[in-house]
Amino acid sequence: MEPLVREGTREIDIAAAGEWEARHRGANWFAFKTIVASGERSNGVVPTASEKRLESGETVMLGLSPRYNGYAGVFGYTMVVGGKPSEAQRSCLHDLVEAYRITRENLRPGMWGREIDATTREFLTQRGYKKYLVCPFVHTIGLMEAEAPFFGPHSDDVLRPGMTVCIDVSVFSVPEVHGVRFESGYLITEGGAEPLSPSMDQKILTTRV
Repeated sequence: MEPLVREGTREIDIAAAGEWEARHRGANWFAFKTIVASGERSNGVVPTASEKRLESGETVMLGLSPRYNGYAGVFGYTMVVGGKPSEAQRSCLHDLVEAYRITRENLRPGMWGREIDATTREFLTQRGYKKYLVCPFVHTIGLMEAEAPFFGPHSDDVLRPGMTVCIDVSVFSVPEVHGVRFESGYLITEGGAEPLSPSMDQKILTTRV
């Protein structure tokens, strides 16, 4: 999908490329309609691809959730068309990657949902994003892309070895930026979080803006 994120490409064509690749690798369904949303459309929590054409300098939110043998996988990623973010976009993308890193460090057995949430929420609040936070930062994944428990600010659920979870950090309706999301899955082990996709894990954590 990434090479198609360029000026003039339709969102739906980017979605088609991702869905084709997932099908080619064995996916037989999708847990949600593919997310490709540029500009103001990225303000939606799950904004599915439209016939809108990308414009240079726009934020683009991508998301795909293929099913394989009944189980869902997922990624969420955000880019800027043309690869030259504005200062506002650069700052927001940097902050969301850091929020992702903070959340990842807290994926340890025995952590309460509210403990995991609090550290990331405090960081993003300090950075000025409090009113742009809509979703919890960690949820489980299995038969559905997002399923209970959701490890939000009031969660008494505890991380345990054997759980599969997603880090899903996002903000919406940020001035000059719109929506940003980074998401990938992890297996909780006795020693911490093991990425279900090491390549996606590193892609998010090493995003350069």
